[in-house]
Parts: sequence; structure tokens; C-alpha cells
Amino acid sequence: MKGTLRPPDRPEPGGRYQVPVLLSAFRILNELSRSGGLTLNELTLRTGIAKSTVFRILHTLNHLGYVLRDAARTYHLSHSLASLVSEVAASDALRRLALPYMLRLRDEFGETVNLGHLHVDKVVYLEVVPSEYALRLHERPGASVPVHASALGKAILAFSPPDVVESLTQNRALSSHTPNTITEPAAFLRELQRVRVQGYALDREETVLLATCVGAPILDAGGRAVAALSISGPSSRFQPRRDRRVIPSLLGVAAELSQRLRERT
Repeated sequence: MKGTLRPPDRPEPGGRYQVPVLLSAFRILNELSRSGGLTLNELTLRTGIAKSTVFRILHTLNHLGYVLRDAARTYHLSHSLASLVSEVAASDALRRLALPYMLRLRDEFGETVNLGHLHVDKVVYLEVVPSEYALRLHERPGASVPVHASALGKAILAFSPPDVVESLTQNRALSSHTPNTITEPAAFLRELQRVRVQGYALDREETVLLATCVGAPILDAGGRAVAALSISGPSSRFQPRRDRRVIPSLLGVAAELSQRLRERT
């Protein structure tokens, strides 16, 4: 029997592994993008999708903030979609800008270097350059750490608007991850004040036992943190306060990245 063999893990032409509801959602978004604003009936006619399906998709997109409905029951794309694309592009540009500096820090100190930004109440890793030691700390891009327990998070929050800090500390408990995690909001605010004064943050086995991290903010023209850079390693080997080269080098790189970023915006 003749035929063309395909690898079993690759989708066949025709979209065997495609998700129909996602295809429908993007057809709706494309129509809204072309037309500016359409009613439920107009979208149903233009897309050929069942009216009940169009309604459920629009209701979901409206709940997520990507589609708005006006008083005339006309649906429009919101600015959230553009912001989402813009944020992804900005994060990728920052990652590419920071990578040579991260490699330089890794080669200088031998430890893992991380780049992260704030996402709600966590810090998401944009890039990670792992240590070449067998015993090392190594997260992956896309993973997250608690903002209040990490050097990255403290460095970002210390140079964030007050309302951002308040939203993460007022009327809520700060989760404990090790016995060293700061969980009392007043104590955490004092910690942020220390970070603002000294310009860098420490994670003293607050996220993971036996792991130490030092972080510094990457600042925009207004002095607000858009991201942070950190160096992390096993506490038995990595002691940034004892090695007098670590903190000045990290602060120097963060300042240079901040300047490069401002020049591009």
C-alpha cells in the first residue's frame, strides 16, 4: 500500500490537532479588527459561526477585557489586546538587550543570573543564564517566584509606585516559603525601605532553603522598576556580602541596562 509517512507527533494538514473554539475566537477578533465594531448578529453572519458560539466567545472575551460592548450592544476590541502584544514585544526586547550582560555576570562569578519582571503578585523569569557548576540554582524562563520572598521581587517593588506595593501588602497575608520568609507586612515594608536606600535586595534563603540571591532593579526614566536582574547560588558557595565584587558589579550592570533601555524609549 502506497502512501506518505509522517512523523506521529506532527499534525496532519487540515488541522487535526487544532482547537475549533480557538479558530472561531480568532475569526471573531479578525472581523472586529477589520470592521471596528459589530453586533452579535453581524458577527454571526460574517463569520458563519453558530450564534450561540459567537455569544459565548464574546462573553468570555468581554470578561477577560479583550472585547468591550457599548450601549448599542456593539462589540469592539479593547486596548488590552494591543497592550498584551506591546508587553510581549517589550519583554522580548529587554531579554535580548540584557542577555550579553547576563552572560558577562555569569562568567565573572560563576553563578546563575536571572532576569524577571512583575506579573500580578509574582515575578516571572524572562531569561535565565545558568551556572556551569554541577551544584547550581536553575529556574527556567516562564517560571515564577513569589514577589515578597525573592530578591527580584523586592528590587522591583522597592522602586514601584506606592499603590502597587499597597495592593500586594495591605489586608493580605504574605505566604511563608521557608522559616526565613518575611510574612509580616510592616516588616516587609521596612525591608523595601532598606532596598531603596542601598539599591539592591537580598533573598536570604527566603524562597528556598540553602539558596541565596542578590537583585538590582532596571529602572525607566522616571526611576520606576520595569524589571530586575539577580545572581543566585547555593548559600554554601555564594555569599554576595562577603565577596565585595558581586554587589558593585550587579549594580553597575543594572545601571547600564537601565540607561540603554531609556535610550531606546
